[in-house]
Amino acid sequence: MSIVCLSHANDFGLFSASEWTLLPYKTIQLQVQRGDILQSLQGTVWITVDGQRQDLLLSVSDMHTVAEDAVLRVSGFDESRLMVLSLLPVQMIEKHEVSGWHNWLRTMGSWALQRTELAA
Repeated sequence: MSIVCLSHANDFGLFSASEWTLLPYKTIQLQVQRGDILQSLQGTVWITVDGQRQDLLLSVSDMHTVAEDAVLRVSGFDESRLMVLSLLPVQMIEKHEVSGWHNWLRTMGSWALQRTELAA
């Protein structure tokens, strides 16, 4: 993970840019705030927002603005990279999920992606 401080082009103040490399089968938790900007720099980023039914998938260069303060569970299908622009440094908690439906879904998604790549 790397963190740098950037001056936003629209002069809304200084943003902290945090970047993570995401690996399959590994989930991190991020505490984000309203107005934070999420961007996929590489690969596909899978984001689950605590308390919401729908997940968010970001492909390369896709951006998403956070609507409210939340805890995100984030992982990647391949070697993905996520950048978060925030007014405050983003807190990260690394979690290793070894059981439960959440891990099962990610395992199946990764398996399907690998099968598609092998067939090509």
